Amino acid sequence: MMMLTLALTGTLLGCKPPPPAPEGLDASTSYMVENFYESDPLFQAGVQGFMAWYEAEGYLLVGQSADGSNTDSYTVGELSDANVANLPLSAELLLNGEEEITGPRDMSRAKGVVSLAEMDCDWIETEAYLIRPDQDAVFSGDWDAYEREYLSDKDAFQGASAAAAFDPIDTALDPFSEGFDDSLYEKSILFTKNQADPSKVLFADLDPYELRLDLRHGIYDVDGEDIGAMAILTFNTDAVWDEDGKNGLIQAFSIELNVQQPNDKTLRMLAVWAEPFGAGLEPDDPAVLNYAVNKSLGASESLSKICSGEEEIGE
Repeated sequence: MMMLTLALTGTLLGCKPPPPAPEGLDASTSYMVENFYESDPLFQAGVQGFMAWYEAEGYLLVGQSADGSNTDSYTVGELSDANVANLPLSAELLLNGEEEITGPRDMSRAKGVVSLAEMDCDWIETEAYLIRPDQDAVFSGDWDAYEREYLSDKDAFQGASAAAAFDPIDTALDPFSEGFDDSLYEKSILFTKNQADPSKVLFADLDPYELRLDLRHGIYDVDGEDIGAMAILTFNTDAVWDEDGKNGLIQAFSIELNVQQPNDKTLRMLAVWAEPFGAGLEPDDPAVLNYAVNKSLGASESLSKICSGEEEIGE
């Protein structure tokens, strides 16, 4: 624990104390999306806010699946334009692939859900699986193919967890600006670009598309206790459609938080906001939301079984 405390002290040295933590699931998840590239104290406030919600009521959802009777329990408030203002998103989107209709991005159309799972992996082991380039092997069945390009130093990032030594982030980062020097933060943030070919989802078999996925980790103060955590921000910049243009994913965002727990366990929270198109279903249709919750939960359960030795990594 002393090593963790020293790591946190080094990380936050010279920074202002964390701001008040956001309250509740909606506020904490949207806060972490908006402040993913912010300074350590600001991002830590989001971790604290989520964990406070989890301790108060979120623990009731751990390992629970969604059905027609409890969909509202898993819904998350919409993201705002301000929450995603720092991301390199296309302002105009292809809203109908078949009729080639374009229009502005409407964040209110991306509906959110959350899943929670306690996995039989410690947080560093969890990170090791989630950082791998072959996510189609780790999450077999979710992807037909998957390629990952590391835009910053993977080894430096991964080594920081074992050493509990992270680069301090004492100012807001602008990783999408020209001339940004990622080497200054390579032990704390890993930037990746991914070419994802998803398996068929409900009614849609989408074409491969580019997916931005960045990882951030460190030791965070949660109610006075030093806790290791790794977060992942994922988004697609443009809409993606199937070959006929009849089914698509107009926009998608997610924030994932993997938090150290006692007895070498990891709490995995995955909040996903998506605007699918197809089969006459709206993004907030219970069938769509329930599917998203249960698919996310299934991925966490699969990773837990890999850690415990019940399942093997796919080829």
